[in-house]
Amino acid sequence: MLQPRSIYIVASPRPRVGKTLLARLLIEFFRAADRPLAAYDLNPREPVLAGYFPRLVRPIDIADTRGQMTLFDQLIASQSVTRVIDLGYKPFDQFFAVMAEIGFVQEARRRMIEPIVLFVTEHAASTVRTYANLRQLVPDATFVPVHNEAVSVTFDKEDFPPTRAEYRMIRVPRLSPIVRGVVDRPSFSFSAYMVATAGGPTEIHEWIGTIFAEFRELELRLLMGKLAASLSRGGAPAWRGRGGP
Repeated sequence: MLQPRSIYIVASPRPRVGKTLLARLLIEFFRAADRPLAAYDLNPREPVLAGYFPRLVRPIDIADTRGQMTLFDQLIASQSVTRVIDLGYKPFDQFFAVMAEIGFVQEARRRMIEPIVLFVTEHAASTVRTYANLRQLVPDATFVPVHNEAVSVTFDKEDFPPTRAEYRMIRVPRLSPIVRGVVDRPSFSFSAYMVATAGGPTEIHEWIGTIFAEFRELELRLLMGKLAASLSRGGAPAWRGRGGP
């Protein structure tokens, strides 16, 4: 059976929680593995991710139906490409509302494409409620919480359960302010740094290595859980698109 490709949706209802940083790390992780890749920046007025990867990332405004059709049609255009979405907090509600309305998760799975929501956690009660509501809105999507230690030191793991217990939570360790200033430079490449920098392990080496290991483990666990998930799913409704009933 053909192995499904994934759509990684990096999301949070709140600004400045590290979504774009996480999307950058994902892109470089997949590029280092020579995986066919496409990425989308849904922050059209401030397309920061597109600034890091101008030839790879496409900014899209989903404020109108045309933009929504463009995005969701592209997401299922090919099952041979892994896709990364940097979902800004402003289009957060609209994106998931459209996803639910058109039955996107079911259609993606029918095409052997797996949508995965990487939800950045933090202790705010509104974020906890949003996560619970989102899992009800699109219950078929795979949810994996991400804990960015630079944003929140503590939180209750029970507030952010993954779709399956074995998927677990991705942890992004805190960086020192000086090092964070280095990795935030537009010219900085995580994967190139790991390969090209001589000498012993640095704080950046260990930080990137830890996160890339988390990504590898997640992909492994997703593959291991795919057979069980496919056996438990029933038939999927037909793709309705933005123009459907």
